[in-house]
Amino acid sequence: MTEEIEGAEKERKADGTRVPVDRRLYRKSFGDGALESEVEGWLAGCSTGRGQPSIPLEDIALTGSTRKTMSKRSCCFVGVTVTSILTVCLLAFYGNFDIQDTFLKLHMNYLEDVGFMGDGNVPSTASQRFVRARDYQEAGIKTVLLWNTLFGDRNFYFGEGDVFRDCPINKCKVFNYRDYLNVEDYDAILFHGNELSGYKMPERRRTRQLYVYVNLESPANRAVPDKYDENYFNLTMTYRLDSDVPWTYGIIEDTKTGKFVAPSRDADWSAFWNGTSAEEPVDELPSAILDVVRGKSKLVTWFVSNCKAKSGRLEYVKELSKHIGVDIYGRCGAFSCSRSQDCFSDVVEPNYFFYLSFENSFCDDYVTEKLMNPLGYNVVPVVYGGANYTQFAPPNSYVNALDFESPKELAAYLKYLSQDLRRYQSFLQWKKYYRVNHGTNRAACTLCEVLHKRKEPAVYSTLSAWYTKDKCPIQTLLSNANDRYATRITLGNYA
Repeated sequence: MTEEIEGAEKERKADGTRVPVDRRLYRKSFGDGALESEVEGWLAGCSTGRGQPSIPLEDIALTGSTRKTMSKRSCCFVGVTVTSILTVCLLAFYGNFDIQDTFLKLHMNYLEDVGFMGDGNVPSTASQRFVRARDYQEAGIKTVLLWNTLFGDRNFYFGEGDVFRDCPINKCKVFNYRDYLNVEDYDAILFHGNELSGYKMPERRRTRQLYVYVNLESPANRAVPDKYDENYFNLTMTYRLDSDVPWTYGIIEDTKTGKFVAPSRDADWSAFWNGTSAEEPVDELPSAILDVVRGKSKLVTWFVSNCKAKSGRLEYVKELSKHIGVDIYGRCGAFSCSRSQDCFSDVVEPNYFFYLSFENSFCDDYVTEKLMNPLGYNVVPVVYGGANYTQFAPPNSYVNALDFESPKELAAYLKYLSQDLRRYQSFLQWKKYYRVNHGTNRAACTLCEVLHKRKEPAVYSTLSAWYTKDKCPIQTLLSNANDRYATRITLGNYA
């Protein structure tokens, strides 16, 4: 997945698709937070007589009109602060309470009133940060810090605002600004495992604090850094279904009830089995789907930008192309999708019968947007990967390349389906019972639930063993045998 995601903020993916099904674009700067930091820094500079910002100017974006209003805001700030101090001192003379605590709350309330708080990017003292953490704790809110970025996204693709608002358990708050609280006071810190090398790690840590290892790539492509392998992380948040917090690239929901169905080790497809069969009349499909199918004229397409995947997918497709037409979009092919197009809705769905959902490696549970994207459209995906796909997608919703003895045999079957519309449309029957939705929202909700329900922090004594050992058996066997690609025959020989 990394090859399609890295650099997404600079240019569209080379294979022409938009950001994956539940990937959201993000702001490239700290926005209003930068202004808040500069104003606070400017005030700090004035108080010492330097009259200069306390943070580098290259780290902020300050407009000319903002500079003209600084003096007015600083005067207002100083006035309110002095008044607050006098008031607190008078009250302290007649009452018994914590002067520092009360003043800090008054000061924080002022900052909120004038809009300095913004997204939390506010310079503050250790005492202020401590008070904030205590207030969150007393309110029963779990605080989560995003330590680094997820493929360049400082919001981990959770998006802006209250990402937990629609969760069953929603008393959690996420921050991407480290100094809003003391680092050791956050309830949990999320670390993207693939980008740890570019960041310093926390210097202080409380025993109750949970360190969460986040990784959406397979171990065949990314290993756990040695220095963080042992006794460092408490929770895992990965694409794997046995993670503490599974973060899959998409989910399948029951259309009638809205309930989650898959990905799951025990996915229940009874709604499909009880309501349909491969022999069901095709006229029971919605007319919109039938119209799309009848308008298709091309056989197979593939969007790809990594031409050297370890799974041997390019070699497989080269052989497949000898027996059936395959239009390849992106760096590895001759076709392209323009920036003005929605490649799936404008190109794939109306024209092609099949989409190649070929993963870059064969690992357990490693199912990416390569499958979840086409499932959201009226096209049949052809999967090639190491997962148990019955745990990820509805029955009769895909064709598995590893069920065939050769690319030639697969090509013959795809041609047969494209020529028998009744059989082809049976692969779209599931859409009457299920729908595809984002995986990130569910992952966020699960994270919040785990933080509230977990009592004693556990620790992964050897994270690399959990993440890597025996998790990519097909990939290992394929590499050891020096085979170009995998088929049912080659897998049978390995067994």
